[in-house]
Amino acid sequence: MKALFFDIDGTLIDNETKQVPRSALKAIKDAREAGHLTFINTGRVECIIGNIKSRFKMDGYICGCGTQIVVGDKTVFEKRIDHDRGIEIKKLLKKFNVEGMLEARQGIYFPAKPFIYPEITERALDAISTVVEPSVGEFDRDDYDFDKFCIFDDPRFSRSDLKSFFAECSDFDIIDRGAGFYECVPYPCSKGKGVLKVLDYYGIALEDAYVFGDSMNDLPMFTCGAKNRIVLGEHDTALEEYSTYFAKKVLEDGIYLSMKELGLI
Repeated sequence: MKALFFDIDGTLIDNETKQVPRSALKAIKDAREAGHLTFINTGRVECIIGNIKSRFKMDGYICGCGTQIVVGDKTVFEKRIDHDRGIEIKKLLKKFNVEGMLEARQGIYFPAKPFIYPEITERALDAISTVVEPSVGEFDRDDYDFDKFCIFDDPRFSRSDLKSFFAECSDFDIIDRGAGFYECVPYPCSKGKGVLKVLDYYGIALEDAYVFGDSMNDLPMFTCGAKNRIVLGEHDTALEEYSTYFAKKVLEDGIYLSMKELGLI
């Protein structure tokens, strides 16, 4: 029995077209029928993977870069940002004029309009709105907790003091996704730590772990010790030195063909 871990965006779903190849759906189905365990391992929090759950039948989900692990229908691990620390983060965002999006398993929270970077943040808001109804202008409320957060910036004409803000966030892993987008995950959580917790839960060896990814927030998966590391055709070049298999692009049946060649299906 092997354990397979899949990123979503850019791995199972094409980033540009948002299409899911039928071959990827078949590959997951065939792998489970062969007796393997399959898991989503995503930066998305639980409230925005509902459509993924309905399309891909998985054995579990690692959400929010390892801040929540669900096996079957049971949450076996969770880490939320401490309530008071969450309030402090919101104050720091305002103090340093930083545009942020708060991510929680129960919802997504945007600052009040007008946004600091309207073009960028409106685009993110529109994308989230296709999956779940986000809350806008509720940063001042203190009756909710969140799991991680993202930062939006415009490198062309930044109006934010990111350096000072990040200096106040030493308890977070700041993942630079490029183009002014940063993912902020509370230590010690990561996609890699999530993989290790699932392997330990089932008693599966690192030699039998397969991770599939494409972007910088997948790097912890590729460096956690899993012996089989599959990078999709369109990927961040920083993953290449850690990859053991280079798959084709998502829409070129990259998932199915790689799993076939690796003997998983």
